[in-house]
This record gives sequence, C-alpha cells and structure tokens, in this order.
Amino acid sequence: MYNASAYAAEEKLSLTKVAAILEEANTACFTVCYRCKVDDKVVKEKMQAVTKADLSDKAKLKQLSKELMEGKESKNVGHLIGAKKLGRSSIIDLPSGGFRQVDHRTL
Repeated sequence: MYNASAYAAEEKLSLTKVAAILEEANTACFTVCYRCKVDDKVVKEKMQAVTKADLSDKAKLKQLSKELMEGKESKNVGHLIGAKKLGRSSIIDLPSGGFRQVDHRTL
C-alpha cells in the first residue's frame, strides 16, 4: 500500500523547489505539513488568559505574539492529482479518501 513515513532524510527547501518537487510527485505518496489559518476563537481564548504580568515579561510577550500570529500545524498524507506552479495542488487524502487542496505558500 502507501507509505509516506518512510524517508531517508528531512530537508529545508525553498518554496520554488518544494513546488517543483510536488509537481513531479505523480503517484508517489507524500506527507505535507502546513500552518492553518489563524482562528479568531483561539486568539480570543488566548487573549482572555493573558495576565498583566505576562504583558510586562518580554519573553512571555514574544512567545504569546508568535502563538497568535501562527495557526495550528496540520498534516496531510496523500498523492498528487494535479499541480499548478506556486499555486494550489489537488491531492487525494489517503486516510479519509477525500480530495484536498494544498496551498504551496503555506508549506
């Protein structure tokens, strides 16, 4: 069957190289990790939990701002159906069997 968790090494690549590799994936199984859009409810909950002491501590303030700017990390395991250069790729999500779109800018 498909196995996207078998790999030799993990690399950091530029966006254009990732898009090129994704275009050439064809039926190879792969895992993509990306950050989801920031949810307003999550931001509201985190802001309500902040105390005055947290705002005066620079380290905690920096950590809080980073958490508020980034969405949660998400992963999809699938194989490619169609790809567009620096756009969105259509994949079949193997665990659910559904279709998904992966935005190259968020990988």
